[in-house]
Amino acid sequence: MKYATLLSGLIFLSLFLSAQTHTYPGSLEFGISVNHTIPKHGFYDNKMGFGAGAYSLCFPDKRLNLMFGLEYNRTYQFIDQMYEGHFAHSTDLYYTMNCISIPIGIRVNAGKRVKVFMETGGYADLMLSSGRKGTMHTYYPNANNLITYNEYPFDQKARLSNAVGIFVSMGISIPVWQTELIIKPAYKFALTDVYSDMESIYNRYGQLTIGIKFR
Repeated sequence: MKYATLLSGLIFLSLFLSAQTHTYPGSLEFGISVNHTIPKHGFYDNKMGFGAGAYSLCFPDKRLNLMFGLEYNRTYQFIDQMYEGHFAHSTDLYYTMNCISIPIGIRVNAGKRVKVFMETGGYADLMLSSGRKGTMHTYYPNANNLITYNEYPFDQKARLSNAVGIFVSMGISIPVWQTELIIKPAYKFALTDVYSDMESIYNRYGQLTIGIKFR
């Protein structure tokens, strides 16, 4: 429910700010995205996530723009197995990550009416919440010093950390009435991990964003 409320808030913010664009010296963009975590190994099999964002572009009439953004992103990461200590390991793990993302970068435009562009810069993923579920396998010695094997499903909070990284994207801007349709694939490469106890987990993901730019 709280994530639906957050998305609704971003949509409301988009509608409110779009009504103010005639007094804003830059330009505003709003978009929704599908997110997919980049596999680390061949056994990663990740579900599609989603997101929404609002972006401010400074110097929109220039070839070079400054871009500031605020996004909500949900990503999923599947891990085949993970070491959980001397007497346990987990399998078929699904991590769910809900982040507020803050990208800051530059955009280089080419073209007049229909434009293609490239963006690059840095970002911070601020972890709102995270969870994981899978199957736990334990093999503890009992009172007779015999190994007792247990297997059970679990679903728990993951308590993952914030991350920072760099991003790169290429896109196209198509005039549609008094707005512009934005289609933009991007790749976010985290430089810091969100988990580094038994093993390291990085939240690196691709995005495909469809949005509207208000001129």
